[in-house]
Amino acid sequence: MKIIQYKNEREDVKNQSPKSMHSLLVLGCCSVATLFNVAIAQEVETKKKFDETSALEEVVVTAQKREQSVQDVPVSMEVLSGDLIEELGADTGFDIVKYLPGFGVDDNNEIRTTTLKTRGIGTFTNSIGLQSSNLIVVDGEVLPRQSMMNLAIADVERVEALRGPQGTLFGQNTSTGVIHYVTKRPQLGEFYGSAKAELTEYNGRQVSSAVNLPINDNWAARINVQHGEQDGWIRNEYPGGEDVGAEEKSGIRTQFLYDNGSDLSALVRMDYSERDTNCCSMVKTEISREYGPKPVVRIDDGVVTAAAYNEIDSEPDYNVFGEPVTARNPESNYGSVENTGLSAEVNYDLANGMALSYLASYRDFELTNSSGFFTFKFPVHREHFGGNESVEVIQQELRLSDFDNETFNWVLGAFFHDTAGQRSEITDGCVGGGGASSRGVIEDGVMIGCVSNASALAFINHYSETGTQDRSLLEADRNLSAGDFTADFTNTALFGQLEYQITDRLDATLGFRALHEKGSASFDALWLRPPTDGTGMETFDEVLALSESDPSLIRNDPEGAKFSDSNTDFIYKAVLGYDFTDNIRAYVNYSTGYKGPSYFVTSNTNPEDAEYFPTRPEQSTNFEVGVRSRLLDDKLHVNLTYFDMAVEDYQVRAQRIVDEDSNTIFAGYVNADEVRSTGIEADMVYKLTSDLKVVASYANYEATYEDFADTPVNCPGGTLADRCSVVGGRNVFDQTGLPVENNAQEQALVTLNYNREIGSTGWDANFRTVWRYEGDFTPSANMMAQEFDPNADYDVLDLYIGVGNDKLRGNLFVKNVMDESYNTFKFADQWGNQALFYPRDYSRYFGASVTYMF
Repeated sequence: MKIIQYKNEREDVKNQSPKSMHSLLVLGCCSVATLFNVAIAQEVETKKKFDETSALEEVVVTAQKREQSVQDVPVSMEVLSGDLIEELGADTGFDIVKYLPGFGVDDNNEIRTTTLKTRGIGTFTNSIGLQSSNLIVVDGEVLPRQSMMNLAIADVERVEALRGPQGTLFGQNTSTGVIHYVTKRPQLGEFYGSAKAELTEYNGRQVSSAVNLPINDNWAARINVQHGEQDGWIRNEYPGGEDVGAEEKSGIRTQFLYDNGSDLSALVRMDYSERDTNCCSMVKTEISREYGPKPVVRIDDGVVTAAAYNEIDSEPDYNVFGEPVTARNPESNYGSVENTGLSAEVNYDLANGMALSYLASYRDFELTNSSGFFTFKFPVHREHFGGNESVEVIQQELRLSDFDNETFNWVLGAFFHDTAGQRSEITDGCVGGGGASSRGVIEDGVMIGCVSNASALAFINHYSETGTQDRSLLEADRNLSAGDFTADFTNTALFGQLEYQITDRLDATLGFRALHEKGSASFDALWLRPPTDGTGMETFDEVLALSESDPSLIRNDPEGAKFSDSNTDFIYKAVLGYDFTDNIRAYVNYSTGYKGPSYFVTSNTNPEDAEYFPTRPEQSTNFEVGVRSRLLDDKLHVNLTYFDMAVEDYQVRAQRIVDEDSNTIFAGYVNADEVRSTGIEADMVYKLTSDLKVVASYANYEATYEDFADTPVNCPGGTLADRCSVVGGRNVFDQTGLPVENNAQEQALVTLNYNREIGSTGWDANFRTVWRYEGDFTPSANMMAQEFDPNADYDVLDLYIGVGNDKLRGNLFVKNVMDESYNTFKFADQWGNQALFYPRDYSRYFGASVTYMF
C-alpha cells in the first residue's frame, strides 16, 4: 500500500507547475524531517548532551585559490564530498553532473560529443577545433576537451561545482561555469588504505584500492587503482550483435609528496586511465513521417519493394518502438580512450606570510571512435566518423599570494595553457542520412549493393510500371570520405584577486584576468566514389588504391585550408559582501567571462564557408545576489542565489542545405547575438541530530535566445514557418525568444543520511536516500515546428544501506527504486524522426559492495 500511495503522490507532483513543485519540494523536506523527528523523539531526549556538539562540520573549498569555508565564498556553488561520490558509484566525470542542479549534459550517441552545460548554456563540442563554454578542472589542471570527462574518477576528496563565469581565477577562461575535482593528497607519517569490490546487475564488477604510504619524515606517497567491467544493458536487435553499453575501464594514479616541515612542499602526480566501450546509443521512437523518395531497394522472393532507410529491420517482428532497444551494426559503434597525465605542484612560504605556488602539467589524451547513425535498422554501415582524436595539453601557473591579513588578502599570478589537437576521420557507409547520396540494395535480407538515390528510384519506378527488374538502371554509389584536421589554442594571461575588509561587516573583492589567445586550425579532406561497374560495396581503402590509376574515382579533392586568429581581452569581477550578523551574510557579484573563437573543422567543412571560420569569441556577464546563513546553532546552512547571466556571440551549431542537387550541406558554427539565463539557486544542509542529516539543492532557471534573428539555417517550417525569410539569397530563421533546447529548467536533489551506532559493538548502520528531479525539458525548433512534445519530467529515487566498522563495511544499493523509465535527451529532425537517449539507470537495478580498510 505504501508503494501505491507513493506512486499516486508522485503523479500528483508531476502535474504541478514549477513554482508548485518548488513548494512541494520544501514541504517534502520538512515532512521528512518531521517524520524522522517523531520517530526518534525519545532517542533525541536521551542524547541531549551529545547533540549539543552536533553542529555541522565545516566544508572547506579552494574556489578562490585558498582554503575557505564554503559559506564565505561569494559564488553560487555546490559541493559533493568524496564519500558521497564513492557511495553514488559516480566513476566518470559525466556521472557527477546529474547530482549538480544548475548543471546538465546533452547526451549523444558517441562518447566524444556529450556536452556539459551550466544554467542551460553550453557549446555542443564534437569538433577538434571547438572550445568549451564550461571548464573541467582536476587539482587545478584544466581539461579543455569535454570528451576528457571520460577520465576515471576515484579517490576524490570533493567536487566543487561553481555556477557562472569563473575565468578570473580559473585558467583557459570559462564563460559559464566550472566543475573542479579535488583529489585526496598523501599524508605524512600515516599508513592506511582501503580495498573495495562491487557487483551490479548486467554482470557489472569493479575493484578499486587506495593506499597512503609514509616513506620517511618528509616523504609520503598515495596510490589508487581501479578496474571495472560491465555487459551491455540496451538490447541490440541485430542478430548476434553485442548489446550496447558494454565497457571495460581501468586506471592508476600515483602521487609523491615532499614536505620539509617548515616552508617548502612539493607534490608530483602521475595518472593513466583507459576505457573501451560500445556506448552509446540513441533509441528510435515513433516516426511521424517517412523520408519520401530516398528509397532502399529491397527484393524478397523476387518481389521488389521500397522503404525509407529508417524502416529497414532485419527482424521486423522483434522491434518494439519506444523501448530502449536498438539495431546497430555491431561493428559501427565503439569508443576507446587513453588518458595520460603528469603534473607537479610546488608551494613555498616566503617571509611576512606570503606564499609562492607553481603548478605545471602535461596531458596526452587519445580517443578512437566510430559512430553509426542511430536510425539505421540494418547493418549497412562499415564505419562512420571512425578515426582518432589526439590532444596534448601543457599548462603552467605561477601564483604569489598573501592570505594571512585581517583586512587585505590578495593573489597575483601568470598562466600559460596550450592545447594541440588532431583528428582523422573515415566515413565508409551506404544509406547515410537525409542528405546522403547513396542507398542500399538488399536481396533476401542480404546487403548486396550500394547505389545512388536517383538510380534506386528509377529502378523501383520501372519495376512498378513493367513488373520487370532492369538492374542496368542501378548505378553504384557509396559514401566514402576521409579527412585530417588540426587545431591549436595558446592562452597566456595575468590574473589576480584583491580582498579588502572595509569595515567589520563590509568587504569588497576585485578580480581580473588580462589574456591573449592565439588559435589556428587546418583541414584536408578527400571524397571518393566507387567504380561504376561494381556493386558499390568496395571499402574506402580499396577505392583509394584504385584511384591512383583511375582519377575519375575522386569525387572531390578540395584544397586544404588553414585558419588562424588572435584575441586580447580583459575580464573582471567585483563583489561586495556584508555580514548582517555573525551568521547571515549577503553579497552582490558582477563578473564577466570569455571563451575564445572556435573552428568547425570536420569532414563537413567547406572552404567556401570560410566566413564562419573562426567564430567570434563569447563574452559573458553575470549578476548575482546571494545570501549565506548559518542557523539553529550552526546546524542549518541555507544559501540562496538570484542570477542573471548573459552570453554575447554565443557559438551555436548550424546546418543548412547549400546545394540541393548535390545534397551539399553546410555544418558549422555561427554566433548567436545573445543568449540569456535567469533564475534562482538554493542549497541547504540541515543536521537534525548527530545521526541524521538532510542535504538539498535546487535550481530554477530560464535560458532563451535573447537575440538571434538571422540564423543561416534551413527553416524548420510547420508552426515556425512565419519566422523564416530570405536575406541576401540565403534562408534565415529567427530564433529570438525561443528557448535553448533540452534544458530541464527546474532541477532538485535531496539526500537524506542517517547513521547509527549498533549498541557498543563497534559497528554502525548507515541509511541514505538520494532523490533527484528534472522538470519538463525545453523543446528544439524542430519539435516546436512539428508540435512534438519535448522530453518529459522525471524523478529518480536511489537507496543505499551499509553496515560496518573501522575495518570492514558492506553496502547494498538500489538504483531507481520506483523503476521509473526515463530518458535524458530527445532528438527530432526536420523529417519528423525522433530518438531518445536512455541512461544506465533507466530501469531499476541492484548492486552490492564490500570495503576493507587497513
